[in-house]
Amino acid sequence: MTYKDLEKYLLSIADQKFANFSKSLSNSDYISIGVKNPVLRDIIKQNKNDVYLKTEDFELGKYLETDFIYFGLSISRMSTVDDQLAFLLQNAKNAKSWAITDCLPSFMKKVPFDKFYDFFLKAYLSKDTYLRRMAYVLGLKQYRDPKITRILPLFCENEEYIVMMSEAWLLSGIALTYEDEVYSFLLKCKDLTLKRKTISKINESLRFSETSKNKFKSLR
Repeated sequence: MTYKDLEKYLLSIADQKFANFSKSLSNSDYISIGVKNPVLRDIIKQNKNDVYLKTEDFELGKYLETDFIYFGLSISRMSTVDDQLAFLLQNAKNAKSWAITDCLPSFMKKVPFDKFYDFFLKAYLSKDTYLRRMAYVLGLKQYRDPKITRILPLFCENEEYIVMMSEAWLLSGIALTYEDEVYSFLLKCKDLTLKRKTISKINESLRFSETSKNKFKSLR
């Protein structure tokens, strides 16, 4: 399959109703063809070793679905986590939708905490919105690691909404294992929007007890 074959195939199975729904959520200027993620994942899996589907042939920035496949395919084809992280540092700025960044960790090999932390330090202060979001999203796989609390002092205040929401998402994840540490962080947090969003995510989760939810709600 060539890139042109891929594009033609995706357009042939387009669902306009889903395209409209996807476009409303993607927070980007991408055109949405209207193909669901499970189908895109199957395409990536089936064509991981297809030498004719070359990532350098992709027309980036046009369709949400083809960029999703580009990133998933690129990462899946890399043999080491170092290569994957280096790719993200260089290219995550071009994944201009949370619909892409938030799925990328699922294509990656297991990232040791020290490698994640090094990536985080390089990414979280980037000028690029989606690379910053990537830093926090990648942390979601580290929430059980006892060293994850090292990043709490590095959370940034008054972030763009799309980045701030990934911060809140990660904080609520860390709270599953390190509830007291996240509580102490929020107690001192001056970013009221981040505090409210984190508490909301905790309150919406089925993984926290009512006692824990009430404890965090008391910070509102």
